[in-house]
Amino acid sequence: MKILSVRIDDDLERKLSFLLKKLKVMDKSTYIRQLLEKSLSEEMLEILCKEVSEKNISAWKAAEIAGVSLRKMLHELKNRYPSGYDEQALKEDLEFALG
Repeated sequence: MKILSVRIDDDLERKLSFLLKKLKVMDKSTYIRQLLEKSLSEEMLEILCKEVSEKNISAWKAAEIAGVSLRKMLHELKNRYPSGYDEQALKEDLEFALG
């Protein structure tokens, strides 16, 4: 495991302390790693959905990069870019996935 040192301001420290107390979290480092993982995954999905909506990559490839199922990626696309993923793109992804 790598070590990452981060400086946080007083406001962020107050928010973190509040959450740690309310959630009864004992291990601050583990909790911060979980938050970081959640945030990075969300950011990754946002960027990959944008790439798919701009037709730079397929939904299948985006799902592979994100480490999620094609179904999850299609769900994310529908929620984030409802008109950006058309029937043609779906056919291409299905053809790729099936063979």
